[in-house]
Amino acid sequence: MNKKQLSEHIGNIDDRLVEQAENIPNYRQLHHRQTIRRFLTAAAAFVLMACSFSAGAFAFARETVVEVPVEQEMIKLEEINLTLILPDDWKGKYSVEASGQNYIVYHTQVREDVSAGIDAFDGGVLFYIVCYEESMTPEQFIEKGYDFVQYRYLFSTSDKTYILCYPSDVQWNPENSEQETEYLGMEGEIKDIKFVVDNILAD
Repeated sequence: MNKKQLSEHIGNIDDRLVEQAENIPNYRQLHHRQTIRRFLTAAAAFVLMACSFSAGAFAFARETVVEVPVEQEMIKLEEINLTLILPDDWKGKYSVEASGQNYIVYHTQVREDVSAGIDAFDGGVLFYIVCYEESMTPEQFIEKGYDFVQYRYLFSTSDKTYILCYPSDVQWNPENSEQETEYLGMEGEIKDIKFVVDNILAD
């Protein structure tokens, strides 16, 4: 019903009242819109909460791996300012014996086994660090004829030269196959030893 029809139907009514009647808000529709708005707000809040929870759960679920460096196995020969960095699996398997500025590194178990056996044999030697009382380059060492055994040139100071020498004979009990396997395994790793020289000119 429009304004004219309403005026004719009811009689002489102030136009302003008719206008107001036409502009009365539709409370049902407003209530419906507010309900939809509330629902959308709640849904958005729920989605945000779910995302935050998932992100937090993912962050806490991820395992943080921190690698702690393993302490290196080493021999410090302070008398000659030399440090030997050994393979990690040598730990607890070797011993060092000093004789002046010469050193013997041997397999402890092999040495104990053979020493208690036949002929008081001092076996188990992995290598020797030998000091020569003169300063030589690797070439001079060969020229002087000192290279009669298997060796590795280490370093020289102002008046000394240090060489790593390998034993030339069998160092384990031939009747003990486990001992042989372990000794040969360590012998094969001698090439991996790193040598750190401190204060090389301190002599």
